[in-house]
Amino acid sequence: MDRIEHAVEILFAFLSEHTSFEQLPDADIIFVFGHCDECVAQQAAWLWHMGKAPRIVIAGKGGKGLPTGYETEADHYVSLIIQRGIPAEAILLEKESMNSLENVQQGRGVWKKAGLEPRIIIACAIPPLLRRSCATLRKQCPGVTVHGSAFKMSPDEWDSWARLRRLVGEIDRLKEYAGKGDIEVVDIPDQVLHATQIVRQYCTV
Repeated sequence: MDRIEHAVEILFAFLSEHTSFEQLPDADIIFVFGHCDECVAQQAAWLWHMGKAPRIVIAGKGGKGLPTGYETEADHYVSLIIQRGIPAEAILLEKESMNSLENVQQGRGVWKKAGLEPRIIIACAIPPLLRRSCATLRKQCPGVTVHGSAFKMSPDEWDSWARLRRLVGEIDRLKEYAGKGDIEVVDIPDQVLHATQIVRQYCTV
């Protein structure tokens, strides 16, 4: 079991692309990938209050797992962010996208319509999805510097078989989506590939 736990920690750390707050530069926008986990919105709100960017772009339609009363992930997140004292005029919404590629493509349309031309973006997403989220932004927005900012989440929260399979699937998606041209090519270290095989074998036992 220790071998599996160590492999999960390696995968989780790699997928959770994160720039520490001390090294995080001031940005033009905070880009939020929609999800049902409220911690993503909380992270974006905290970054705004800390002065890391003047605008927040929230993208995502979603639907699964949303609390009652919200039609989209973006609606849910903007409610949470406004509750934390951020003015509505600092927020831009995109409410039709259904995946990370559409989040970026359609979110980019929203910020361009608002007259923004970001050169530095801070991405907020569920930690194990951050590397792919950042890679999507870098591919779809050439010339823009992207930093991931993750809220604290323990790998222990991903100890179910379904979530372990999701971690393995993220490594597969990095390869597949780069091949399709959706994201930039991500260099996956041998240690991470080895950990992926350990977890994959564990999930198929």
